[in-house]
Amino acid sequence: MRKISLFACILLLALFSATYIQYRGEIAAARQRVLEGSQLLITDNGAIEYAVEGEGPAVLLIHGAGGGYDQGMLIGKKALGDGFTFISVSRFGYLRSPFVKSSTVEDQAGLYVELLNHLGIDEVIVVGASAGGPSALQFAHDYPEKSSALILLSAVSMFMGDEVPFATKVINTVQRSDFVYWAILKLFRTQFSEMVGIPQNLYDDLSPEDKMYADDMLDFMNPISPRRPGNIHEAAIRPLSGEDMSRIAVPTIMFHARDDFLVTFDHAEFVSRNMENSELVSFESGGHALVAELETISARINNFLKQNQ
Repeated sequence: MRKISLFACILLLALFSATYIQYRGEIAAARQRVLEGSQLLITDNGAIEYAVEGEGPAVLLIHGAGGGYDQGMLIGKKALGDGFTFISVSRFGYLRSPFVKSSTVEDQAGLYVELLNHLGIDEVIVVGASAGGPSALQFAHDYPEKSSALILLSAVSMFMGDEVPFATKVINTVQRSDFVYWAILKLFRTQFSEMVGIPQNLYDDLSPEDKMYADDMLDFMNPISPRRPGNIHEAAIRPLSGEDMSRIAVPTIMFHARDDFLVTFDHAEFVSRNMENSELVSFESGGHALVAELETISARINNFLKQNQ
């Protein structure tokens, strides 16, 4: 009996050691990826991490919760395709963009302007995904002369409320440990994917290319701990009021699924109600990530930009 117990302990220890060695290798590669892929601009009003890729009309990419400049770049390339200069940022508290308690959406939009001035860019197409919606809308409101068009993808447009959703609580807890998140993706990838808005029934029907994109959406959250300060701040963000939103004249198109349970469809309806120069493209299904509608979204965006450039 003792020999069996000892063998079991040795086996478990060996399995854990092998697993941890694999984790250390993969998380080191993830940390190197995010560090080498970006630059840091330090201004009198704070610091902002960013990356620039491509050639063509300038696009400012603003990521969602749990993201960073890498998530923004992933979404932007998939939604718009080639032929653009993508400027992707990390919002307050994500990766190397520091979070300050007094940080506001107005401050965030102001830092975008400082970055664009630093890069010598006068005007951009603004893309706000999910929790990137409030600062995308704020930028279009405060700096219309720098905004040629606004694109919103499953975007937050209203105060999310003091009651934090269960999925958000789980993610906030998981973000305390890079190892825990890494292990969850290895063991419970399907369940976690469902929780962050990629339904399994939709995933199963995706093309291999779109499945790779959906997988990258999860994998690009590694390492997850440097994204936690920004993520736990999301619930406190106060977006524009309907009255302020009505003053935005920038041509706007938004995409939202009616079955989105992370950012419900009424966020899209709120923008549509208050912004006269806006177009809402809705989908009956598609979840928060809209992975099943990427081809349609890309075609609609490029047609929209041709009409408004």
